[in-house]
Amino acid sequence: MSRLYLRMAVDDVVAAMPLPPRGEARRSILQALSAPSARVSADDRIRELSLTFVGDAEMATLNEGYRHKAAPTNCLSFPQDALPVLFRRDLLGDIVIAPAVVGREAAAQGKSLRDHYRHLLIHSTLHLLGYDHELAADAQEMEALETRLLAEMGVADPYLNQMHE
Repeated sequence: MSRLYLRMAVDDVVAAMPLPPRGEARRSILQALSAPSARVSADDRIRELSLTFVGDAEMATLNEGYRHKAAPTNCLSFPQDALPVLFRRDLLGDIVIAPAVVGREAAAQGKSLRDHYRHLLIHSTLHLLGYDHELAADAQEMEALETRLLAEMGVADPYLNQMHE
């Protein structure tokens, strides 16, 4: 069972927006950490990551800088390069989420905001663990894992009746 040290930050621009409660975010991230990973061993080390909520303008800047896409996206993951383990902590990386994008997507897709946040937190954490969806086979594996992890939390398949980007 993984233990988690979660650092959360909220930009002033999004402070009044609906955000997942810390405990809910923590449960979703821990759910993803239960997945098998070649990058992170299944021992009792404390996993550490930061979760930051930003406005659309900041997210668009990050998305342009790192993915060369000039628009805000729902979430970005920045895995930490391997560093020596200090105090039995594994620094996994950073997750950045744009609440306004998440809210628009949830409404457009007919999903609850809570479930959409759960999905994106699991999705982002899996990226920190080394999963990706660049190739079709990798996308299929990652989506199946996300769907299973979400089902264990009582969340419906987020990919049903949804067009892929």
